Amino acid sequence: MKIIEYYCLTDKSSAIESLTFEQNLKEQERQSENQKQKEERNHNIQLAITAIAILSGIILFLLLSRSIIVSHKVVEFLNVVVLLVVFEFINLLIHPYLEKITNHSPALMLLALVVIATLIVPLHHRLEKWTTKKLVEKNKAIRLANAKKTIAELEQPNT
Repeated sequence: MKIIEYYCLTDKSSAIESLTFEQNLKEQERQSENQKQKEERNHNIQLAITAIAILSGIILFLLLSRSIIVSHKVVEFLNVVVLLVVFEFINLLIHPYLEKITNHSPALMLLALVVIATLIVPLHHRLEKWTTKKLVEKNKAIRLANAKKTIAELEQPNT
């Protein structure tokens, strides 16, 4: 009789321990999932802030390039900086997908990044030359128009 009671108690305590273990395991899984969601949210917020900063930089660049405040050398420098930041942001967005596709293989990641770079670099140079040419021309035209206006105003009272 005592042996049967002992086995019943052992079975009950074993079942309780098993339930407790399963509950602890589920709680750890929930905490892990919550942590992953929090990290993903933070990552998405950082990407959004970065995108907003890039757009703000582009807008500032376009505003400065149309004003007479800056010289054409500053426009050229800002053009390079803005384009590099935009392309690096594209690379930043593509990187997680590449990791999934290549299964974190360093050789495949390097190969994929080299292929992407071979596409991005010529595009960067073409865009840089085109935007620099257009924006510098606009900047010079605005400065020339302002200079002509100033000269006309200075000559007008004397005549």
